Amino acid sequence: TGLRVKTLSGNEFPGGYHYHRKKEIDFMKDIATGKHTPYLLHMSWTTNKANKLLFLKQMGLWYTSEGCESGGAVDLAKDSSGTSLQQKCCSTEALISCHYRDKPSTHACHGQGKNIDVKGKPFW
Repeated sequence: TGLRVKTLSGNEFPGGYHYHRKKEIDFMKDIATGKHTPYLLHMSWTTNKANKLLFLKQMGLWYTSEGCESGGAVDLAKDSSGTSLQQKCCSTEALISCHYRDKPSTHACHGQGKNIDVKGKPFW
């Protein structure tokens, strides 16, 4: 008996590969408009953590309040006010912010932001 490896479906578990490729623009628009809901969108193929966070925010896939990013939740967890960490850190609505007009985003970001790619074309 040995290790068996399986790959996850790109349709249900898309990653940065799908996010950054222009060939996948229709697929990403389906996700952005809610026509398709993957189980998870992983920001592989993305240069750094800061950009991963910005891309998830502009896709409408971020639910963690700013005060809980980058380790802020540790300090909030020590707070004895009686408010749960979940209430302090987790939003029931997506926390959308727009950054790059040439990357996939919710329709709310239509035309907002700057280009991040050289010769980048608007997503919408």
